[in-house]
Amino acid sequence: MLQVVPISIERRPLVHEVSPAPKPQATIADRLQRLELDAWEVLYLEHQRLIRGVLAGHLGYSAELDDIVQQVFETALRLVNAGKVHLIGESSSMRAWLVAIALRLVRTERRRQFKAKLTSDPLEASTQTSEPLDPTSIQLLQRAHRVLLRLPDRLRSPWLLRHLERMSLEEVAASTGVSLATVKRRLVAADERFQKLAERDPVLREHLQQRGTT
Repeated sequence: MLQVVPISIERRPLVHEVSPAPKPQATIADRLQRLELDAWEVLYLEHQRLIRGVLAGHLGYSAELDDIVQQVFETALRLVNAGKVHLIGESSSMRAWLVAIALRLVRTERRRQFKAKLTSDPLEASTQTSEPLDPTSIQLLQRAHRVLLRLPDRLRSPWLLRHLERMSLEEVAASTGVSLATVKRRLVAADERFQKLAERDPVLREHLQQRGTT
């Protein structure tokens, strides 16, 4: 006779082993916020050329230019360290913030230069550059800078950021603290005024004509 022997089966809850989620890597903003010096070095290396171009467009090339570039990043570091700025996003999103600091320093430097001119001989002014350029490029830069200086700041700043530094319209708006529509209007006005002023200079006029035929 067939006997049925009951078998006791232990019921265990189903357990799925799940590996812990990897911790998200700290962004450049997180590292900057923690004042990690290597992160600040990365920020400087990525943006120092941009800041130098912005400052040179407003102040020209001088022996003090590199010092002012350093001052921009030192100011940014102080703002974060003092808790006045909380950084978010990636390094590329900080371009507008750094440019805004640079533009504020431009105004400060202009006031300093104006006071210095009151007590110094204007013939001692230096136009030396810290980077070697060929004579033709130097001449074009000097003449273009003289034209740019004749534009009001509200037109000069967006023109420099858009055409020389290749910043997006949104970045230009954030850097100059105005709306996108205002930036577009000012760029159109700056283009028209720069073209008219440049055409009065024979060297710049010839250069613009050559660019138009290439």
